[in-house]
Amino acid sequence: MKKTFTLFFLSWFILNAATAQRLTGTWEGSLDSREFLQVNIVEVGNKLCGYTWDYTYRNKRDYCKAYFSGGYKKENRSWLIDGYSFMENSGGHILMQLIFRLDFENGETVLNGYCRVKESFFSGGGTIYEISLKKVSNQPAMMTQEMKDCVKENTPPKKPLAKPPVVPKKEPAIIKKTEAPKKKDTLKKPPVVTKPKDTIAKTTPVPAIVKVIPKQNTLPAQTNGRVNKEISRIVVNDRKINLNVYDNGTVDGDTVSIFYNGKVILSHQRLSGKPLIVDLTLDEKTSLHSIVLFAENLGSIPPNTALIVFTTPAGKRYELFSSATLQQNAELIFEYKQK
Repeated sequence: MKKTFTLFFLSWFILNAATAQRLTGTWEGSLDSREFLQVNIVEVGNKLCGYTWDYTYRNKRDYCKAYFSGGYKKENRSWLIDGYSFMENSGGHILMQLIFRLDFENGETVLNGYCRVKESFFSGGGTIYEISLKKVSNQPAMMTQEMKDCVKENTPPKKPLAKPPVVPKKEPAIIKKTEAPKKKDTLKKPPVVTKPKDTIAKTTPVPAIVKVIPKQNTLPAQTNGRVNKEISRIVVNDRKINLNVYDNGTVDGDTVSIFYNGKVILSHQRLSGKPLIVDLTLDEKTSLHSIVLFAENLGSIPPNTALIVFTTPAGKRYELFSSATLQQNAELIFEYKQK
């Protein structure tokens, strides 16, 4: 069995008046220096929910994502959260328990501790691995439907505002006016002055005609309701870029279209272990360049996930993981700067 473990865990945060803070956000770090670990938390009162994502440094395709839930325990002033199902699993991953403490290192808030395998998986107790996480964002990397449901179920209803007492209006007192006797006009009316007729014919001004040129929408109509989520922003010094796009994890029929600055460069292409290859030359008229991954479907294992590997003639190489849904596109931004 692989010693690669998912991120669903029992989490213990030591909180007091000096260190208390909201746990909502994205935490990243390492698992015993062997794996990358990301924990996405939503805190609602005394309830925690979210998901975790990890992969091995030696093989990024050896990964998994898993849901967790939990709550606050008064008796030991700790947070208990535990995994209950997988979002994605490349194989060989199992559920774990993690115990953290809240520390401050070099002015940063960190979670240090260890994880252990549940006793039901190994005889004689669980193996322990060290972990260390830093908060990289005050928002989770992605809000899943389970997290939205968790927030909705655990948010107390708002109390209606108390209405001010109704003060009855007092009817104003009616004061009868006595009419003064009318006096006869003794002043003569002023003579009526007639204006001289205009001798110059008037012309009605003609308004200027303004042409309204509609903006051209280069994205297809079905993308109008989706939000572009920026997954990364990278500075490049070359205008020629090579893109290789793979299915990230299990090949499950994910189909995508790819846009560059609003124009289609790949349409309805299925992702697999064999890359979709795009040789791209960046537009010289702009310094910012947008690559949008548009999910045509969610495959058999939602969401639509992809691994994007791009290289430049100068030898730079980057690997990016993206996730797109029918409500949200994944967007990669290149910022061109000449050397």
